Amino acid sequence: MEKASQPTTGEPAQTQPQTAQPSNPPPAVANDQSGKDSATPQQPGAVVGVPPQQVVVPAWSTDLFECFDDPQTFIITFFAPCVTFGQIAEMVDRGRTSVGMYAGLYFLIMYFTGCGCLLSAYFRIKMSHIYRLPDDPLINILVHLICEPCALCQEYRELQHHGFNMQLGVGWHNQTLEVQQIGAPMEPPMVPGGMTRN
Repeated sequence: MEKASQPTTGEPAQTQPQTAQPSNPPPAVANDQSGKDSATPQQPGAVVGVPPQQVVVPAWSTDLFECFDDPQTFIITFFAPCVTFGQIAEMVDRGRTSVGMYAGLYFLIMYFTGCGCLLSAYFRIKMSHIYRLPDDPLINILVHLICEPCALCQEYRELQHHGFNMQLGVGWHNQTLEVQQIGAPMEPPMVPGGMTRN
């Protein structure tokens, strides 16, 4: 009987921690909920009451096949694409070379190789960088390979959309200062000279 009494006295001491364990999960659940509440304000970009900003998708102002909206430009481009290309290239290149030089270069490349569309595709890619237009070089090259007049007319209309006066004889240098600054890279501010000792 003494042996039976010894385990009975030791069992309550062992069972007390076991009975105390089921009472621990409710506080743990409460801790999890409080942990979730405290984690939400720390999430980056999670601001309560402010709608998310919409991303502006780059797009041309007119469609590729809207060239018939300006029949005069389309006729000139169809029969003399070098003229329209020269006007576009001068504006995209910011007046570094004249319309006549670009038109002559396009004509020579087209006459001797038939690949003038590659030169105009290069300026379309350059234009897409400046004015934040769809910037896929492969698609831009394919557009000029498949439909050169439509591509040139679309670029012509896009420059008009940005405020350029695209009439022959006007050129880059006769554009307004506001139009010339569209798409121009921001120049860093002038820093005054170093400190001098008196």
